[in-house]
Amino acid sequence: MSAVTVDAADEVVEETELSLPTTLLAALVVGGGLAAAGRVSATALLIAVAVAQAVFAITWVFGTAMPGRRGALIIAVLASGAADVSTSVWPQGRLGTLLAVLGLAVPAMFVHQLLRGTARVQVVSSLAAVAMLVLCEVSLTALLQLRHEFGTGPGGKVASTVTAAVAGALVIGCLVDLLLPAPRFDAAVPRGLLGLIAATGLGGSVGYLMLKGEAQFGAGRAMFTGGALGALAGLLAVAAAFVLHTTPQPPTTIGRGLRPAIGALLPIAVIAPAAFLLCLAIRV
Repeated sequence: MSAVTVDAADEVVEETELSLPTTLLAALVVGGGLAAAGRVSATALLIAVAVAQAVFAITWVFGTAMPGRRGALIIAVLASGAADVSTSVWPQGRLGTLLAVLGLAVPAMFVHQLLRGTARVQVVSSLAAVAMLVLCEVSLTALLQLRHEFGTGPGGKVASTVTAAVAGALVIGCLVDLLLPAPRFDAAVPRGLLGLIAATGLGGSVGYLMLKGEAQFGAGRAMFTGGALGALAGLLAVAAAFVLHTTPQPPTTIGRGLRPAIGALLPIAVIAPAAFLLCLAIRV
């Protein structure tokens, strides 16, 4: 391996290690905000989800330097707004109403590529990035449906527990990987197995402490739910670290500053539908 390649790899590792504190902060702010809002009321959770969707859209678009940024932001706004409205107006449809939003987003993504005109380069990269953006924007809405499914009282606690377990898992994973990222999944990415184990343990603890008194869960089911979400959050955090490692750096200072937050926002968004299905399947 040449000296230039070694130096480049060292720079990537150093950059990823420096991004962990920002990822940790994003998990605390966004995850903590969603957990607190879920406990307060359905309206507060709707506002928190809308804010999280906006933050993720800006972070993803400018943090990945994706082609077709302006059109992607417009599609993200339309998709998130449609998902939030459909879930709020037709909650009896569970997540089925979101399929219509995703279905309508597909032709919109292709129209977006056609409208790029002479700037139509890296079409596949742009289309893939927009598709991931739409998926995450719509997925966050599952937290609203989760709160509705369990009723006014228990629903707030369940939605709050889910987001708290995920956020806590992401935070403890970052802390462990800052101190001892071992054994690493890849030498170039400072995320290790110890962080994943810690994320699973903390998620299980949060689930147990917050849901053990709920009749629909009990101690065992509450611990399993939190542990499963913590493990999933840890695995997705590792996946997000590889996404950051393999995508080009954005050209702007703002984009480079926002980029590490993807490591927290992406797992929170992707987990939401999985958390909805897990909680519905495991409740008594």
